[in-house]
Amino acid sequence: MKLISSANNKLIKEVKKLSKNSSYRKKTNRFIVEGLREVKLCFDSDYKIDHLLCSNKKSCNDFSIADINFVQKEIMNMITYRETSEILAIVTKKENSLENYIHNENNFILVLEKPEKPGNIGAILRSCDALGFSDVFISDTKTELYNPNTIRASMGALFRLNIYEDKKDRIINFLKKNNFKIFGSLIESVKKINEINFNSKCAVIMGTESDSISSEFIRESNECFKIPMTGNVDSLNLSVSTGIILYEVMNQRKSINFNR
Repeated sequence: MKLISSANNKLIKEVKKLSKNSSYRKKTNRFIVEGLREVKLCFDSDYKIDHLLCSNKKSCNDFSIADINFVQKEIMNMITYRETSEILAIVTKKENSLENYIHNENNFILVLEKPEKPGNIGAILRSCDALGFSDVFISDTKTELYNPNTIRASMGALFRLNIYEDKKDRIINFLKKNNFKIFGSLIESVKKINEINFNSKCAVIMGTESDSISSEFIRESNECFKIPMTGNVDSLNLSVSTGIILYEVMNQRKSINFNR
């Protein structure tokens, strides 16, 4: 285990750049994971951890990684978002291709179209994991999947899910080619969510925080639906509405063992 006692250490500078600079994360194809729970979930997945930094040696005991560094607490506090964090990892990104997606007659896919806010994306991934859904497609994203805020909001759920990022037309072609029923969440719809049958191989499309799903997704949807509301507000936060929809899908698909 190496000792880091200077804020000018090369690895400390690398962590700072990866934490703050999206362009640098894209250029190096690496990102930061902070916190014992999140790092453990990352380690147990098929992501590659390049460097591990710890301010508490006990936090590193469960990891068989070549490059483990012990960092003085005051320096660790300089590079972590939470003061209580005692472990941090530099991780290589993973690229998933639609061509490698494994599907069967019961698959369910959540599709997020152009999501904008890292916190919402992370919260949605956390809901997917909590409700037993594992497959998420992200269409034409406006933000970075490996943004530190996304990872924190997901509570590490990002590492437990199959996440695919691609263009809208490619996702539509994939869903239609593989005989997925497509259901669009659309606030203007007449049909209510409880009137939709999700007990099939299907995908649900969610729009952005500010807009409904695109005309292309509406056109290709087998049916569109809305969440009925009785109060004075006319819309819900994206992560809240997605959670409500996933809960309805889960309840309908309880008898389906594979992929909900």
